[in-house]
Amino acid sequence: MAARDIIVLHENSEWVVPLHEAFAARGAQAQEWFLDEGIVPFSEIPADAVYYNRMSASSHTRGHRFAPELTRMVLTWLESHQRTVVNGTRALALEVCKLSQYAALQRAGIRTPKTHAVVGQSKLIEAAIAFAQWPLIVKPNRGGKGLGVQRFDSLEQLRSHFSENDIAEPLDGIWLLQEYIQPMQNHITRSEFVGQQFIYAVNVNTDDGFELCPADVCSIEDAFCPTGEQAQKPEKFTITEAYDQHPTIAKLEQFMAMSGVDVAGIEFIELADGELCVYDVNTNTNYNQAAEQRAQVSQTGMGAIADYLLKLAQN
Repeated sequence: MAARDIIVLHENSEWVVPLHEAFAARGAQAQEWFLDEGIVPFSEIPADAVYYNRMSASSHTRGHRFAPELTRMVLTWLESHQRTVVNGTRALALEVCKLSQYAALQRAGIRTPKTHAVVGQSKLIEAAIAFAQWPLIVKPNRGGKGLGVQRFDSLEQLRSHFSENDIAEPLDGIWLLQEYIQPMQNHITRSEFVGQQFIYAVNVNTDDGFELCPADVCSIEDAFCPTGEQAQKPEKFTITEAYDQHPTIAKLEQFMAMSGVDVAGIEFIELADGELCVYDVNTNTNYNQAAEQRAQVSQTGMGAIADYLLKLAQN
C-alpha cells in the first residue's frame, strides 16, 4: 500500500525549508498548506493524509493575525473525520495560552513559575502590588520569540515604565506577571521532543535578552538570535547532555502524552537546587542546525520529525 501524503500546515515558509531538506534526504517529500486566510469546507470530507500542524502563536508578528484561528477551524474539521493530525486542537490551545500550559504541566508534577494573569494595562499596578514579589517579569501572553519580556525590580520602576511609555496591549489583551527565577547559569534550556520522545536539550545564552527563537533564519533577521561564528561572544545555542537523565524529562514526556502534544520545544530554567522550572511550551518548534552540527547529534530535530511523519504515513 502506498504511503499517505504528508501535509504541513503553517504560515511561515522559511521555517519549512529545513524540513523539506530532511524529507529530500530520505527520498520523500511533503506538501504545504499555507494558513493565513482561506475557506474550511466543513461539510466535505478531507483527504486521508497525515497533517502536521506548525502554526505559531507569533504568527501575528509576520502579519498573519488570524492564522491560529483559521488553523483551529481546519484542525477541528480534520479531527471530526478522524484524520491523522500531529499537534491537533489540544496542542494549538496550549500554544496560545500560557495558563493552560501551566495547568497541564502542574498536572504532570512539573514546577512552573508563580504567575498572575492581567487583562487591562490599568490593572497592572494593582496586580503587581497583590503579587508582592520582586523582581518580577511582565510579558504578553502571546508575544513570540520572547518579545516584550521585561524584568522590573520595584513597583516604582514598573509604574514609571507604563506611565512614561506608550505600551501596546498584548494581542489577546492578556499580560502575565511572573516571579523572576534566578538561573544557576546565564542561560535557559530548551528541550526538544518529537513523537512525545525526548531528542536533545540546547542551552540558550540570555546575555543579549529574551528573544530566543532557535530558527536558522533568525541569524539573518535577528541580532538577538546569532547562529554564525562571532569572535566577540560565545555561541548562543549549545546542545548539552546535562539533562538527558534528569527526572523532569520523563515527566515532560508524560505531560505531552496527557495533553495531546506530539512535537514541542519546552523551555526551562535550572534552579540552584537542581530542580527544573518550566515556563514555556512551544508546540511549533525550530532547530538550530549550526548547534546540531557542532554537537554532531545522531538525530537532528528536523530529521526526527521527518522520520516520525513518514512512519505515520505508512500506517
